[in-house]
Amino acid sequence: MVARERLLALKTRITERLTLLHQRYARLFWTLHSIWALFTGVVVLVLAHNRYGYIRWVVLFLALTWASTLFFSRFSQASSAPGFRFAQGFVSYLTRIMYQETLFFLLPFYFYSTSFPSWNALYVLLLAGLAVFSCFDIPFDRALRTSRTFALGFFVIVTFSALIFFFPLLARVRTHHGLYLAALLAFLAALPLALRFSELREGRKLGAILLILVLMLGLVRLARPLIPPVPLRLAKLRFTTQLDPRTLRAGQEFEREIPAAELASGKLYAVATVFSPVPLPTSLVVRWLGDGRTLRSSRAVEVMAHARGFRVWDVLNLQRLKLGPGHYRVEVWTAEGQLVGKVRFQVLP
Repeated sequence: MVARERLLALKTRITERLTLLHQRYARLFWTLHSIWALFTGVVVLVLAHNRYGYIRWVVLFLALTWASTLFFSRFSQASSAPGFRFAQGFVSYLTRIMYQETLFFLLPFYFYSTSFPSWNALYVLLLAGLAVFSCFDIPFDRALRTSRTFALGFFVIVTFSALIFFFPLLARVRTHHGLYLAALLAFLAALPLALRFSELREGRKLGAILLILVLMLGLVRLARPLIPPVPLRLAKLRFTTQLDPRTLRAGQEFEREIPAAELASGKLYAVATVFSPVPLPTSLVVRWLGDGRTLRSSRAVEVMAHARGFRVWDVLNLQRLKLGPGHYRVEVWTAEGQLVGKVRFQVLP
């Protein structure tokens, strides 16, 4: 009996001591952990450069993140027992880690598919902001635990962004088809997080779900110019006044500055090299812009993108359209309205 009382007293003292240490140093610990999380995120960002083989691990992370988010949506207030609270904390920690690694993994691929400055840079800034915020353990954990709307929205954005990247790589679909498939799958994955299965059978709820899905797909269609065309990216764009259309063998090439005297031939070619890690069916359009207007827009060119890059070209007829000294721009777009890349050039006097 005495031994048992001593053990209970020892347990009580240890518990009180741990509680005191937690109260005194918890904020410092999580602050240091946030710094460590940001550091590891940067390491993942660097290591993820062109590491397409890690995609399977990110798919696994997404599945585990979905399961942990479902756990919070179903059992966030199910029990106040110490064991359950520990399980909540452990699952929350894993969820934050998986969000961090997924976002930092995606960032370099989105960065290289983004044109700066352009509207689609806003999407990369959004992902970067979410990645950094996920490293701040205390506010991020509080938001995931207490706000079901935040947890659901965060999950949808991260899942949508990852699937945009994955579908073209794994299913060999066009980038804009990947947008719709990503939106559909992210929406379906979010349903069990937002509603219980019994609610999905209600006619009124089902009608609202279909309406929201249609609105979401419509929003994705409107937002295509804001989303980088991952995994495509503009690797190089050169200008020349002589080009063999069959072999794409060029004469003298220019990068950003073209002397006006070199335009005497009456033609200016733009040759764009676009990188794709896997074969993808793609339609591209080349646009010439200057003086605040579109000088020329090519027809949509249907190509099968292949690894190590492929080239598309267009020509500006200078006998019909004179290029005086000044600044101009060439943009490469998908036929469905996503900016692949752009280059500014100057015609010198």
